[in-house]
Amino acid sequence: MVADALAVVIPTRLAADLGGAGFHGRGIEAGLSPTLQLPPMPFDLSALDGTGASGLFSPRMPSPPLGSLHALLRYPVKSMAGEALTSVAVLAEHGLQGDRAYGVLDLDTGRIASAKQARRWSALLGFHARFTGALADGRHHGPLAIALPDGTTVSSDDGDLDRSLSQAIGRPVRLTATPPVGQAEYRAESEDGDDKPMGVGAAPGTFFDFAPIHLVTTASLSHLHALQPASRFDVARFRPNLVIDTGDARGFVENDWVGRTLAIGDEVQLCVTFPCPRCVMTTLAQDDLPADPDVLRTAARHNTQWFALLARSMPVVGAYATIVRGGTLRLGDRVRLLGRTPLRRASAVLHAVKRAVRRG
Repeated sequence: MVADALAVVIPTRLAADLGGAGFHGRGIEAGLSPTLQLPPMPFDLSALDGTGASGLFSPRMPSPPLGSLHALLRYPVKSMAGEALTSVAVLAEHGLQGDRAYGVLDLDTGRIASAKQARRWSALLGFHARFTGALADGRHHGPLAIALPDGTTVSSDDGDLDRSLSQAIGRPVRLTATPPVGQAEYRAESEDGDDKPMGVGAAPGTFFDFAPIHLVTTASLSHLHALQPASRFDVARFRPNLVIDTGDARGFVENDWVGRTLAIGDEVQLCVTFPCPRCVMTTLAQDDLPADPDVLRTAARHNTQWFALLARSMPVVGAYATIVRGGTLRLGDRVRLLGRTPLRRASAVLHAVKRAVRRG
């Protein structure tokens, strides 16, 4: 199998990643000694570890910038509106520091609320959450301020926070930093009434739907607007962490990034793992955005892909990514597209499959 064939050149860290994801080739299980000295080779082996040029064995070549970091967004509470940042730490196991650090627990069902279940939870989009101070190094949680739809603001330090949230939402809820053990995947409502599983790839103990980083480009948003000028394809409808300004590029450019590494600024590297499937949540009214089913219909007409894990085709806008290397992101950071990372993407796929099987 491919894992055996590549065992002699796979770095130890990546071998551990693949072993955890379900690869069981003879060389992968054994790993490589950190002191093993390989002879010089005329190609860049770092491509195997998500940092090289295109392909498995490609010469290292300069990578011109494909754009810059246009917006940096964090959502401290799942399904609530978030905050725009000028800089933020990216943590290897979590994504943007403080992103989706909390969820709203439905005390009647014991499940985490998601605006993807629009009939019950769409009102959450009218709540605005932000951290009131800088988060300590390596920490995901801190004091919150939550602006309610009526304009009042409550604090996570308030003893009656849960009561205030319950009254505003109209259901008994509690703000929590810990997802319920064994919660099944989030399900998203569709226009045809057939709810779709969405969170099958989310790591245990997180409130992410699928992956720790979600990005979208100005090219995709502009292209959608050109296809349906009467609709507002505002960033808020798609809730990305990163908006990448791709200049004059046109079309759904993120589709071509799947399986590639993005380098952002001087430190951060991401592996683009999957296109981002979209659901009715993109059509909901929030703040000054009206309800608009044509937002989702436009994506469905022009950018639909098959998802084996979901067993269906779905409209996509943007992409999910995992962290290859953490660091600090800053507005205006240049963004470069590096090499293909088939082994990292295989690891992400197998992780998602294992997660889906456990939840099934």
